[in-house]
Amino acid sequence: MNYKFYISLLLFGFATITSGQVRNIENQIRLAKSYEAVNNFEDAEKIYSDLINAEPTNYNIYKSYNDLLLKMKKYEESIKLIESQLAQTPNNIDLYGDLGSVYYLIGNQEKADEYWTKGITLDSENPFSYRVIANYLVENRLIEKAIEILRTGNSKSDDPTIFSYDIANLYSLTMKFEEATEEYCKIIQQKPKQENIVKNRILGYLNSPGAVEPTLKVVENYYDNEGNSIYLDLLIDLYLRTDNFKKGLEAAIKLEKATTNNGSVLYNYALQSSRFGNHEFAAQAYQNIIQNFPNSILIAQAEIGYTREIESNLRNKFTKKDEWKQFSQPSYDKNEFIKLLQAYKNLAKKYPSEKVGIEAEYRSGLIYQIFLEDYKKADSVFQKIISNGNASEFISQAYFGLAKIALVNGNLSEAQNYLEDIIDQKNVAEALLVEAKYTLAKTEMWKGNFETAIKRLNEVKIISADENANDALQLLLILNTFKKDSVNLILFVNADYNIEKNKFKEAAADFKKLAENKSLFLLKDFAAVNYVELLLTLNNYQEAIIFLEEISNCDEDNIFKDRFLYLLGASYFYGLHNAEKASVTLTRIFEEFPNSIYSGKARKIISEIKSGEKNSI
Repeated sequence: MNYKFYISLLLFGFATITSGQVRNIENQIRLAKSYEAVNNFEDAEKIYSDLINAEPTNYNIYKSYNDLLLKMKKYEESIKLIESQLAQTPNNIDLYGDLGSVYYLIGNQEKADEYWTKGITLDSENPFSYRVIANYLVENRLIEKAIEILRTGNSKSDDPTIFSYDIANLYSLTMKFEEATEEYCKIIQQKPKQENIVKNRILGYLNSPGAVEPTLKVVENYYDNEGNSIYLDLLIDLYLRTDNFKKGLEAAIKLEKATTNNGSVLYNYALQSSRFGNHEFAAQAYQNIIQNFPNSILIAQAEIGYTREIESNLRNKFTKKDEWKQFSQPSYDKNEFIKLLQAYKNLAKKYPSEKVGIEAEYRSGLIYQIFLEDYKKADSVFQKIISNGNASEFISQAYFGLAKIALVNGNLSEAQNYLEDIIDQKNVAEALLVEAKYTLAKTEMWKGNFETAIKRLNEVKIISADENANDALQLLLILNTFKKDSVNLILFVNADYNIEKNKFKEAAADFKKLAENKSLFLLKDFAAVNYVELLLTLNNYQEAIIFLEEISNCDEDNIFKDRFLYLLGASYFYGLHNAEKASVTLTRIFEEFPNSIYSGKARKIISEIKSGEKNSI
């Protein structure tokens, strides 16, 4: 007889039966949960009761059954169930946690504490016993007690901060930011390499109400008491995130002296400060490198960085007051930009074949183009960069500069060639590539090649992360809807091209004609938006307000009504300095368009109004 064969067959049959039993239990649990989902608790309870009687040691059945009993508020039955489980597995810490939770739910705090303590004493020298029970306390919102237990768990471990992240997180969840920061500082005191993790955790609650002051105070105290430069590094980031740029620079200077001493800390601070929009302190950081670390390998980058931040400050100086307008026509002080131009020229001369020198050359071209409107000299600078063939990123940007000059001069085909040169290049920055594609689509539109323009706009609209995608969608709507109405579409397109050429008065006149044509469904609305924006650009506030009052108060449907209300309120406030009418108008946005994208902008102006009223008292 082949015994091996029969034994194998027997084992196979046993395994098949066991597997089938497991599947049956799983199916029964699923059925019970489906009853729970439709609030048929009685049938679910019967299934769980039968299952636990058949499989009394199956933890999954127990857990599902106990959860149901708690949901049904059958606390006595839950206690009996847990006790029966404990009789079979007396060393299961989770059962003590469950039992403590039930007693807590029925208001017996003493019994709850007794069983939670028993759970820990099963293995009181194991720090994770404390964490298991602490989790039950957190579930029952006993945060302070959970923190106390986790601290005891820390003391039982070779790592005294093993649960410090949990403790800090609990403090931050309960808005105790000082205690949370204290805990995080203890972590990096013990484990300096975890600074970035700690930093990210603190940044997670830094913007919460009431968090900034206690958080900074704790980290500052740790630095003052210990003098450890790691706290300075943390402070720099916290200062930047809370607009304390002056303190951030002071901390960067201290850290520079304590660590690298070659300008790299200051350089990083300058980059960060600029990224957060504070060009003044970024410039100061670069200047500090130039003055104190003249032999640093970063000196060239500091020099171009300093000059670039001066340029950004100048741009903001002349454009900030009109940032609420879509189109820009600021009046620049050309003398200030002539000085800046000379600084860039000096850098281009000092570093002729290096990336810094090429960037300086490129930025001097931008100054000629944008601020001095000397297109001939700008063209010459951009052509020189391209012909030199170095620093490809500036070659593609130079091509874009040439395209914009060609468009202003009315040379559409020339602009098209430059834009196609950008698209054909390799390693072009994604943002510039999309901008070039969008401008090329508009160039085709301005040339009257509507089908080609539609094709190119379709390529841009799918890049949803880029700000040009939404503009592409709007143009597609206009072109697809009105391409058969060539007369009105060409008038709209020509007006749009006049904006590109900074011919705002001519563009406004054409848009006005379209906006007043009541028979032009949709096109008149787009024209009206552009007409108003151009009136505001030309500082013609009275005429803009008359138009906006009429269009905002008529019964006719308009897809831009919330935008018109915002522009009306902004015109009253920034244009005519009439805070009362601005507030009344902007409040209508919240009432009529509660989900409008202009709600945030409206709140900003109302906040400025209230702030002004408070300061005048």
